[in-house]
Amino acid sequence: MRMYNVWNYEEFEVKNFAERIGKINDIYGEYFIKDVYDTPKVSIIIPVYNVENYIEECLASVLKQTFKNYEVIIVNDGTTDNSAQIASVFTENDSRFKLVNQENQGLSGARNTGIQEAKGEYIAFLDSDDWIDKNFIEKLLEAIIRNDCDIAAASIIRKREKTQKYRVHYTQEKIHTTYEEKISACRIPACCYVWNKLYKAALVKQQSFKHNVYYEDVLWTPQVLKKSEKLVTVPNVNYYYRVNKSSIVKKIQSPKKQRDSYFSKKFMINFLEENGIVLSKKEKTFTKKIKYFFNLPILKIKEYENQELTYLMGFLPINKKTIPHVKNNTFFVWEPCSQSHSEVVPGYVKYLLDLNYHVSVLVEPDRFKEGLFAKFNHRNMSLNFMTRAQIKNYFMNEDLSNVAGVMVTTAGKLCDCIDYTQCYSYFNKTLDKSKLLLVEHEASFAGDKGTWDEKLITLRKLDYKNLKSVVVNPHYFGDVEITPKNSEITNFITIGAIKPNKKNSDLIINAVKELHEKGITNFKVTVVGKGHLKNLPLEIQKYFDIKGRLPFSKMYEEIEKADFILTAYDDKDKEHIRYNTSGTSGNFQLVYGFLKPCLIIESFMDMNEFTPLNSIGYKTVNAYSDAMEKGIRMQAEEYKNMQENLAETVRNIYDSSLCNLRGLIDG
Repeated sequence: MRMYNVWNYEEFEVKNFAERIGKINDIYGEYFIKDVYDTPKVSIIIPVYNVENYIEECLASVLKQTFKNYEVIIVNDGTTDNSAQIASVFTENDSRFKLVNQENQGLSGARNTGIQEAKGEYIAFLDSDDWIDKNFIEKLLEAIIRNDCDIAAASIIRKREKTQKYRVHYTQEKIHTTYEEKISACRIPACCYVWNKLYKAALVKQQSFKHNVYYEDVLWTPQVLKKSEKLVTVPNVNYYYRVNKSSIVKKIQSPKKQRDSYFSKKFMINFLEENGIVLSKKEKTFTKKIKYFFNLPILKIKEYENQELTYLMGFLPINKKTIPHVKNNTFFVWEPCSQSHSEVVPGYVKYLLDLNYHVSVLVEPDRFKEGLFAKFNHRNMSLNFMTRAQIKNYFMNEDLSNVAGVMVTTAGKLCDCIDYTQCYSYFNKTLDKSKLLLVEHEASFAGDKGTWDEKLITLRKLDYKNLKSVVVNPHYFGDVEITPKNSEITNFITIGAIKPNKKNSDLIINAVKELHEKGITNFKVTVVGKGHLKNLPLEIQKYFDIKGRLPFSKMYEEIEKADFILTAYDDKDKEHIRYNTSGTSGNFQLVYGFLKPCLIIESFMDMNEFTPLNSIGYKTVNAYSDAMEKGIRMQAEEYKNMQENLAETVRNIYDSSLCNLRGLIDG
């Protein structure tokens, strides 16, 4: 049933437009008011863009409101038809109506302009092709004041050309206080609308609409409901939502509309779940992309959690694939190396979590199975079981414009360690290059070629050709157990292969021989790596416990049981010198993360944040057994003090690394 005379431009020839405009004053003259209140109680914001067939009915529904103390802010968002002229008749005849003209900024920009102009204590939004009951403002305002609420909501009737149906129907006045109650009362996510409500202006002014996007209601409404304290539903009053075939959200979706729809719905679902709202599978499944053939939707791609589902003609499933978990404010951490360097990933994830990002982790699935995150769990971290090929395909083909960033923890696997622009070729062009963070483990290649970039991340400061970098040291492995020194048998641990004729191994093997010859027997060396006792001299085999290559979970356990980590570096060895100049060693991350003092050659101490108070130094390789003996003879109290000093060093490393990473991300 039509409530008012409706302007339908198609019914009149252009020559009659002036005549029709003239009749508006005659039709609504009795409702126009010239003298208005100095301070309007309610501000009604109406964005206008090319709605000449409907705007009269919209404005008339406001004009006929039983409550009179309001202002109407009509935002002409660069309309190109006669909408502004029709609106002008209302502004010329009624002082409560105000027309604000601006260049086209979209619905979000128009609403934001209206919010800035609003002077009322309460704000309502009305779309220019919709209309409201004549007691809409009165009933919502009475309910919001009577119950001291932030928001009052009316029923919604969806109006098609020949039919109408309730989308939201309230039969009683009821107050909702919890977020779950408010979301349920508003029928979100099915009906995530901004315009069937009256809001306290202070609440609205806290949350602007995201600029230059479609489906802005989906982004805005859940956040405002979260900030509100109480919402009241109001029966027997309706908002009429017109299903308009020419509406900006009803046309065949352009790529931008599809992207906006996808990202807004994804944001809403993530936001609701992050705030404790339990959603059904149907509610969490939404359209990602539609492929048309002559305006006919042939393929519809939907997303549910980390599954992408493709349907033929919208209902016949034909493909399914895994995609990474992406939530609001997601930062990817990708380790592209299939064998090495995964141990740095938990530490980098921890920094990003502390910077309040959701972190989506991408490493070889086998590393997850080996327990890389066995001691690390966080509600805002997602682990993705995807192959390197799947990951590369995702980064190459997906729209990455809405991700917070991507950290590649071994940049050398994407480039030649000289030309870092090669890394960009692995990502979709929608990724902002400033959001791609690259970790380099060896700076000498680019340093020698003069292509080093100071924005590259390194695990520690460099001492090579005056190169600068962003130092972010990853040494967090989760909730590890910090253990005291073993009382009977001192347990040294080494990570890596142990075999004769390998310089690191020979240093340890020779030191063990010397200790044995001195009659020192209350120690053992746990080896996490390849090796075999038969390759060792018979008299010292009893001191070695060779575990072989272990999964991360088992390696963590062995480190927790150990007392000291053996590094076994020789500052005269060219292969070792890089650990003090242009690169670093994973051993140091384990020392920091598990608070296990290490044995380290003194010339390497300063660059790696070690001192005689938090580690055991040796001047030359000939003094290695003396360093081991010092560790064996160390008493529990001295060991505890060394751990405490190491913990203080680690806190300083962590704080400076977090600050450096924040600065890099913020630009």
